[in-house]
Amino acid sequence: MGQIFLFTLPNTFTMTIPMAVLVGVLLGLSRMAADSEITAMRASGIGVWTFVRVIGSFAVVAWALAMFNGAYLAPESQAALGHLQDKLKTSPASFEVQPRVFYEGFPKLVLYVQDVRVARGAAIWKGVFIADTSTPGSPRITMAKQGVLVSEGPQLLHLHLSNGATHEIDPKLPDKYQVSTFDSTDLPITVAEPENKEQEPTPIGELSTRELWQQARTAKKYVARWDLIEFHRRFALPTSCLVLALVGIPLGLSSKKGGKSAGFVLTILLVFAYYSVTLVGVSLARQGKLSPALGAWLANIVFLVAGLFLLWRAERRPIEIPWLRGRWDVLKMNLRIRMPGRTMVSDESAFTRQSTRTRVFSARFPMLLDDLVLRDFFVYLAMVLGA
Repeated sequence: MGQIFLFTLPNTFTMTIPMAVLVGVLLGLSRMAADSEITAMRASGIGVWTFVRVIGSFAVVAWALAMFNGAYLAPESQAALGHLQDKLKTSPASFEVQPRVFYEGFPKLVLYVQDVRVARGAAIWKGVFIADTSTPGSPRITMAKQGVLVSEGPQLLHLHLSNGATHEIDPKLPDKYQVSTFDSTDLPITVAEPENKEQEPTPIGELSTRELWQQARTAKKYVARWDLIEFHRRFALPTSCLVLALVGIPLGLSSKKGGKSAGFVLTILLVFAYYSVTLVGVSLARQGKLSPALGAWLANIVFLVAGLFLLWRAERRPIEIPWLRGRWDVLKMNLRIRMPGRTMVSDESAFTRQSTRTRVFSARFPMLLDDLVLRDFFVYLAMVLGA
């Protein structure tokens, strides 16, 4: 279980490292903007490109980490996970054998075990009886005091027997009966009959980046297209650390209201938009409507252009995003008008609303400050669960 968990982490990091960069940029700048620290820094002569240079160093470090993970670590872990899955395919076979029951699940073998114990990565059998019926006229009988069964691959098991004997007869010589004793011996057991078919190719996710590039150059046109898409995606997804940070800087600098909550909302929207464009680009590339390189890098190109435009706009004039708040206020006003028994009060303060609300608990709890703190806790909880 620990190996399975560790082998799946690098594929998760491919998505979460760029998201973490965007979260860090937006939350940090949004908090500074909400506290008017950005305004003070801009008034002191610090331009937008100064923020780009400072935050860019952080984004470059994250990009290098994501590039190592996406180009090397994730394929290696995917290949290791595939090998582990092949090894685990035969592990149930060693535990399907029930004590004191004749088992015929192995090809050309009849197995009887007096007792079964489970050990780490193996099965320990007591009182083993094996009849090898590969030669119908002369079965080979092996009996041992103990056997240890270990999986060695998807189609092969290794049985180590100790303190036993092998009995053989020859149908042409009925008077001849051969008995061979042993202190220990090893028997290979085939799980299933070998099939005469070509070996399935290795999934492209388990190929190293170099093997993927070499296969794309020698494969057929349709297969090469999928290989090239995967090859470019391994470099495009880590590069999203840079383009998402480029978009997040001007938006974080302009988030004067909302603080951390605004950063959460922007993160969810931007990540959703980025991966939506990525899926569209990859889908068009697989259909042949775009080249593999353009399809894999489409989201990065779109966000690079958007980030440069937002930086250019933020350098000359702060980006205003008031229309969402305005639409929300209009919607709340309409709801208050339509709800029966409610009167619209436009000039009431937050203290008036809190002091006149209906209390669910006693008057001592929650007080005004308790209510504000608990409300923030639940708002952040809902945002994190939604993300």
